[in-house]
Amino acid sequence: MQRMLGSGAWIWGLALVILMTAGAAWGQEGEGEGGDPYKDPTMAPLIVPAAEEFAPAPEADKALTGAGVGGYFEVTSDQKAGLLTPSYRFSPAFVLKARLPLIFDRTLHYFGTDASAGGLGDVVLDAEYARPLSAPGSVVRLQLSAKLPTGDEEKMDGVYAVPLGTGTLDLIGRAQYARSTPTHGLLASLLYRRNTPNETITDLGGGDTRTFEVTGADQLVATVFGRKLVGAKWWLNLGLGATLLGDGKSKTTWSDGSPGSEADLQMGGTLVDLYPGIGYALGRLSPFLGLRVPVVTDYDNEFADDERDVAVVFQFSWRPTRLVEGE
Repeated sequence: MQRMLGSGAWIWGLALVILMTAGAAWGQEGEGEGGDPYKDPTMAPLIVPAAEEFAPAPEADKALTGAGVGGYFEVTSDQKAGLLTPSYRFSPAFVLKARLPLIFDRTLHYFGTDASAGGLGDVVLDAEYARPLSAPGSVVRLQLSAKLPTGDEEKMDGVYAVPLGTGTLDLIGRAQYARSTPTHGLLASLLYRRNTPNETITDLGGGDTRTFEVTGADQLVATVFGRKLVGAKWWLNLGLGATLLGDGKSKTTWSDGSPGSEADLQMGGTLVDLYPGIGYALGRLSPFLGLRVPVVTDYDNEFADDERDVAVVFQFSWRPTRLVEGE
């Protein structure tokens, strides 16, 4: 009994630290812009695994079909964003998802002036195929995602731009391995994001035009997450993620045949993040509270801002027809 009370107190203490960090993130808005690619709320929900992404325990390893919904909310000093993810599982092997993002508030900093805006971000559509492996409680998944240009890339706050989307159709591929027992879970993922160019055509008069293309940096992300049952329904989670950023490029062409030009955007770099958190099994509902803590920020461009915020993450998944821990 004493061990249970001690464990519970320790878990609630960790939850309190995370909530205090959330309060600090809400209160620090406007105190400095980080060079953080996760301001585009596309990759983060694909990196932090939901409870249902851990492989089912051996005694309940048959996924049920039907509808479900997930949620992902992230808070930093410069952005508050959330996503709802309705899904439908057609079979134990195949599921379709739609990630619907709402940016409650995004703040950019312009030489001492802050500009803020909010609205719909870029919607992401997922198609996932899963295959169980011979080892009990293990599964491999392959997922293809398409990010649609639904966010307003020309959103303004007065004279300052605060884009809510990239204006491009981008593709993301993910390979994932998961293995679980009733008390432990391991999940490893590899993601690759390929961006398409954002094209702007300017009419110069007389039938001449200039075409300017900007292609954002591709991203390669490797992650490993583990979880451990530390109470009747409490899960302790810890993850590590490494992101490699490409350089990105810009390209200018002229309709009259004049020589064009290309430039490197110098967006390359290496990021490493730590993901501590706690989850709770509430039958069909599985909430999670955690942090994304920057550990390494190393940009190739020496003039790039290497300050990145701690992000507070709240996540849940709800499957009304699914058998999960705690039922």
